[in-house]
Amino acid sequence: MSLYKKAKALARDGKKPTDIAASLGMKVLYMPLKALKGIATSLGSERFIFIDSGLTEIEQQLVCGHEIGHFLLHPDTNFLFILEKTYYYSKHEYQANRFACTLIAGEKADEYGVQIREAAASGRLDRLVDVVGRIIGGDDYP
Repeated sequence: MSLYKKAKALARDGKKPTDIAASLGMKVLYMPLKALKGIATSLGSERFIFIDSGLTEIEQQLVCGHEIGHFLLHPDTNFLFILEKTYYYSKHEYQANRFACTLIAGEKADEYGVQIREAAASGRLDRLVDVVGRIIGGDDYP
């Protein structure tokens, strides 16, 4: 099963990404982050997702979905190394953005595939919020 299909399967129950993270054994913590919107990190066998507490609900859910995407799509990746030494950052960020939108959109992801891919490629949270908002029917996450 592709991971995008897995995202749709995880979304089938109507759970939010923060609930999905918990069901996958990831701990979600909120804190004020200055330059970052979210961080995925592992300490030993524990997996943590840190989310900027100043974001709106839909932004927090997208960031959480994005970080879940990193854990599932790129489990052995050291992102500090990637940022400093390679050019794969954009590809990984695109994949995590697309995963986050698919996780929230669920079965509707296929119908909005082009818009999701374009928003994911932009790398902008406001574009992701716009597309997901249209898919789920508003700016607020149910």
